[in-house]
Amino acid sequence: MTISFDQIGTVRTPGYRNEFSLGNPPFSQSMQVLIPGPVAAGATVQTGVSQRIRDDIETAYGPGSLLGTMLNYARLARPYLDYRVLPLADSGTKAKLDVKVDTLPPPGTWPFWLFGNNRRRQITVTAADTVNTVAAKISAAVNLRVTLPGDSKSLVDIAIGTATTDTATITARNGGTMLNSTTWLSFKSRGETSPLAACCTLTFTAGTGGPDMAAALAGVGTGYFAWVLSPYRDATSLTAIDAWLEEQWGPLAMRYGWAVAGITGSQASVAAIGDAMNDRKRVLAALKSSSEPEPFIAACFGAELAFVFDFARSITDVQIFARGLTGREVKGLTGPWETDDVYSEPQRNLLYYDGISPQDAKEGKVYMERVITTFQRRASTGLEDISYLDINGPCIDAYAVQYQRHYVWNTHQNTTLVSDAEDFADGQTRPQDLHKTFVAAYTDLNQRGRIVQDVVSYEQRLRVELSGDPVRANVEQRIYRANPLYIIATKSIVGELAPAAQLAA
Repeated sequence: MTISFDQIGTVRTPGYRNEFSLGNPPFSQSMQVLIPGPVAAGATVQTGVSQRIRDDIETAYGPGSLLGTMLNYARLARPYLDYRVLPLADSGTKAKLDVKVDTLPPPGTWPFWLFGNNRRRQITVTAADTVNTVAAKISAAVNLRVTLPGDSKSLVDIAIGTATTDTATITARNGGTMLNSTTWLSFKSRGETSPLAACCTLTFTAGTGGPDMAAALAGVGTGYFAWVLSPYRDATSLTAIDAWLEEQWGPLAMRYGWAVAGITGSQASVAAIGDAMNDRKRVLAALKSSSEPEPFIAACFGAELAFVFDFARSITDVQIFARGLTGREVKGLTGPWETDDVYSEPQRNLLYYDGISPQDAKEGKVYMERVITTFQRRASTGLEDISYLDINGPCIDAYAVQYQRHYVWNTHQNTTLVSDAEDFADGQTRPQDLHKTFVAAYTDLNQRGRIVQDVVSYEQRLRVELSGDPVRANVEQRIYRANPLYIIATKSIVGELAPAAQLAA
């Protein structure tokens, strides 16, 4: 092989010369996590354009904005991910909760919880109070700033309280349906019950509307948004996000990504929503009941997924892609108001057949169990298909293809394409040379990455051939994933006499 130089040419004077030249770079893949969401009154950022995050959440996104609060939850769960936001103008009508004080509570200091077990409020009732003054105290407590565990800052909450005579009205700061499926306020949390429960009547009015997500996503730049943490899980918004992600999955973009949304409800209601979907790019994280609203579930659950399946991981660190997720804590979530308000094991099993990822809530924490996509059936036949069931599968596929792209292209770009009939020569590529490079990349993914298996079968079934286009080579490969271990089935045979005992007899 002849060594070629970029700078050192023909020279006759004696001496030692050196030029520096970059070799094939190590694999490095950037990845961003995108959070779309509405800003609140007073926001200073430009809406409709994806952008880097701001630490001054209230100044940037408006006090109490759903976008700022989701960002705060995600960053508390996993602070070192590369978050980006897509601020959207507020739209739709605002949900509200009326808390009518029917009778005067007994004197004392009594708690209530708003939007989460970790968001405890309290009021002090005196003998001189009336139902009107108690309503005003509830409203004032709603308007106190909130500091989440592990956070160094207090923030305005996502709803505002006002009082009229005997009723405290709690109104969302953003319009839309995003907060409709969660019980906002509870007088019971983790076994602690407040006397206020017997004295108040709660009436909820749902919010309506939401943004045009298709138009909003047109303002997203060309970064690699591998994870979209969406506060919107209505069918129209999810369809728009999926259509946008499908473009990213195209062969010219190769920016593979997934959308994560939170969902709460009974097994039947959640199953009906999941069963109507069929997409490898969508994850619906479900709880039967949650003290945190669905957008917060999406933020915390999505942040944990983005941490595990981080495409910026080096190949020696990527084996986590092939591991099970059971027992991984979703930081920031506390589960339902009442500890027993959870899916049973048979219900969770059913949900896995409907494209839903049920979470395991216990002892005031929430854990992943098994994370699947909403992909359930092959479109061409309508028959059940598990090719993209576990999120591990498509994430392994995406990482493997990105790694191969980097490895193969950096090896063969700027060479000459010739047939296998030619002898090997520096600076030219034959199909057999490409074949060897693909096998080498796959072997790396197997031996160092540990996310694929069976190099022998891969090499045997790999096809590389010249195209009718003289500057193009075509490749067909099969990726044999390493799979997470989720189930161990044991058959225990009992009642027989031990063989040694039979011999003794």
